[in-house]
Amino acid sequence: MSKDSKGFTIIEVMVATFVIVIALVSLLALFAYSVATMALTEDLLIGKEKAREALESIFAARTTQQITFDEIQNVAPGQPGIFLSGYQQLKTAGDDGLIGTADDGAIELNQFEREIQIDPVFHADDPTEVDLDVRRVRIRIRFSTPLGGQRIFELESYISRFR
Repeated sequence: MSKDSKGFTIIEVMVATFVIVIALVSLLALFAYSVATMALTEDLLIGKEKAREALESIFAARTTQQITFDEIQNVAPGQPGIFLSGYQQLKTAGDDGLIGTADDGAIELNQFEREIQIDPVFHADDPTEVDLDVRRVRIRIRFSTPLGGQRIFELESYISRFR
């Protein structure tokens, strides 16, 4: 080629095109990641609200005397508890209006599971003696993330015999 010719060579055009394609593919990957992160944020919000809903239903049932304090336990031999142990599919409340009991209705959200764990609390001055008037309520919501894997949202509170 002569020194007087103007314009780009085919190699220069191909290199420029390659650089632009790499930049666009990087932006596409970033966009896909941001969409997945937004979906995760939505699932975290749902998990938080579902945990809060379960805790509020336990407190409301205790306050309105719909259930006794002795029933605020997990189902176990020799205990009058009504809350199922382990992770359960998220379902609508049953006839008793309580979430996490044996009479729960249809499945509400497929990718979410809830665990309601109710444990005794020990006295601060004597760690071997159980406080019969207070229990710890721990609610965990487990769900699958859009990027693979699982996340758990946990809410913990204490409930007493006294309203």
